[in-house]
Amino acid sequence: MPAYNCEKYISQAIDSIINQTYINFELLIADDCSSDSTKNIIDAYDDKRIKTFHNEINLGYLQASNKLFAICQGEFITFQDADDYSDITRLEKLVFFFENNPSIHAVGSNIIKIDINNNFIYQTNFALTTEQIKIEFKNYRTTFVGSALMLRKELLSEIGFYNIWFDRIGSEDIYMHSLILDNHEISNLSENLYYYRTNPQSVSTTQTNSKSAIGHELIIEMYKRRQRGKEDYLQSNNISKLNKHVILLLNIKSIKENRWKSLLCFFKNIFVNFSVSIYYFRHFMSEFFHS
Repeated sequence: MPAYNCEKYISQAIDSIINQTYINFELLIADDCSSDSTKNIIDAYDDKRIKTFHNEINLGYLQASNKLFAICQGEFITFQDADDYSDITRLEKLVFFFENNPSIHAVGSNIIKIDINNNFIYQTNFALTTEQIKIEFKNYRTTFVGSALMLRKELLSEIGFYNIWFDRIGSEDIYMHSLILDNHEISNLSENLYYYRTNPQSVSTTQTNSKSAIGHELIIEMYKRRQRGKEDYLQSNNISKLNKHVILLLNIKSIKENRWKSLLCFFKNIFVNFSVSIYYFRHFMSEFFHS
């Protein structure tokens, strides 16, 4: 659980884990140099299952997560964002699923999206099987929430931690998800076991890096390239080709956005000209019949 400036929500996030019906776990938390009282709230907990690894400098979510990946010891690894919370049966149900489905290497669940005051916004209806998930994924549809996912730890030895290219950009979990889909079975539970908060102050909401706008598209393109036996520029760290592909995607996005703006402007001009024509027509008819 990387945590940064989330004093309003961190207690609910931690409580939702330490009160789980499944009790055999360790909760690793890294305060990422918060400027509010987040770190003090974390350190006030007295639970032997909580282990803190606070950062002396701000690493950002991705690198703070990678730091915790390297430390964790459990057979299964899952996530808990510091401004979200979990259903108290979440760990029990995910672990039970793993124990009864040894061929599955990652399992998530549906989620309930909430606002800053815990009010319901909507719930998801994710694909449940590997085949369905792959179809949805290739069609750019959301198939999971990264923080609601549980992995077998052995996966990390094969696919690695979060790819550093996504540092402070976002979508690192989607790329990891795509690597899992290459060679492993993955599932979602139909139940809503995770509460995902729409937080206007979160990193994903305040992100201004232009690359974040095409992160998802880039990942799908690289996934499809791997499926065709071609090079994944992220995986090979081919920075030159990766940058060219990013620029291409940004240009395509810009063209699409400008096309819609142009179309909107076109219809706006038609409406304005039509309105002006009606005005002059009515003015002419009024003058005509009064002359």
